[in-house]
Amino acid sequence: MHQVLITGVTGFVGSALAASFLARGASVTAVSRNDPDGVRTINAVLTAAHGCGLDVSGAVERHLRVIDIDFAELETALAETGLEQITEVWHVAAEMSYSAHKLGVSFDTNVGNSARLYETAVRCAPNCRRYYYVSTAYVAGMAGGPVREELHSRSHMVNTYQVTKWSTEQSLHLLQQRLGLPVTIFRPTVVVGHRHTGWAHRNGFGFYMFQDAMIAIARAGHPELTVDLLPDTRPDLVPIDQLCADACSLTLRQHSGDDFEVFHGSGGINVRMEEIVRIWGQVAGVNARLGAPTTSLEQKFDRAVGPNRPFARTEWQFERTRLDAAIGLERPVQPLSREELYALCSWYADEASGKSETRATEIAEAS
Repeated sequence: MHQVLITGVTGFVGSALAASFLARGASVTAVSRNDPDGVRTINAVLTAAHGCGLDVSGAVERHLRVIDIDFAELETALAETGLEQITEVWHVAAEMSYSAHKLGVSFDTNVGNSARLYETAVRCAPNCRRYYYVSTAYVAGMAGGPVREELHSRSHMVNTYQVTKWSTEQSLHLLQQRLGLPVTIFRPTVVVGHRHTGWAHRNGFGFYMFQDAMIAIARAGHPELTVDLLPDTRPDLVPIDQLCADACSLTLRQHSGDDFEVFHGSGGINVRMEEIVRIWGQVAGVNARLGAPTTSLEQKFDRAVGPNRPFARTEWQFERTRLDAAIGLERPVQPLSREELYALCSWYADEASGKSETRATEIAEAS
């Protein structure tokens, strides 16, 4: 039986990944902080399971263990919890700040803690087969275009998050060469809600930063908005269910080998930005169009989404041939359609007004 240690289980990807492993019969050890009774972590997993339409009845009680640890004491505290049965580690937790002012904290968290967790697994988890690290596809930098599944020797980056994720990949590559525990770098693209239910965390990060800002514009009573993006750019959007299916298939492989692996957890490109902006506006109740911001309100919106605007104005083609080969995927992943994307955004907007339960049921029944 696979016994997977996961960090970041109270977050979007971590909670969905934990629920997915439990639904597939694996045991999960969730490493959390500031959760001494485990209730916050358990509730996050149950919420994710419900949002993803997964049956974890009984599995949470029997196969989910929550360990409350201060990462400042990682090496000693985690070692004392008993890791002998752990077969894989998924390190999902991260400092997600873009701010240059938080470079030191982000470096300590993303690079330092990732290395410390790897070294602890080598020392204390003798049955661990592989260390999976959730990075980001945007360590590729801002050039756009085709991106291969490999380490990047250099990239032009624009924020702290990219820099520290790139640095962590390099650090883990060096550690694997020295200590031997196989490493998989798993790079999601832009993670969005569940393809069929729409479920997502309302964390205002990434794709949903734009939608949250438009919802705020609509609530303030403004009927129109001009957005400074490019019409033909197509973002690579990966639904959370696709991401978890890829991650679980990798982990549950019969033979994972001894190699250092780099994979893109991508969903493909399809819907143009002009159409996405129209969708964001429709579900928020705003007539949104592309153009240069002119009013003070539009300039305020532009500042609010500024950290993610460069990513929304650039198109990448992320290769995932190595991932598909590793998990034996016979048919290419199908990108989200315009209708599916509209449903995801509708769920997110409805959730803010308490309608998500009804909307998720409608979407699930329609599918």
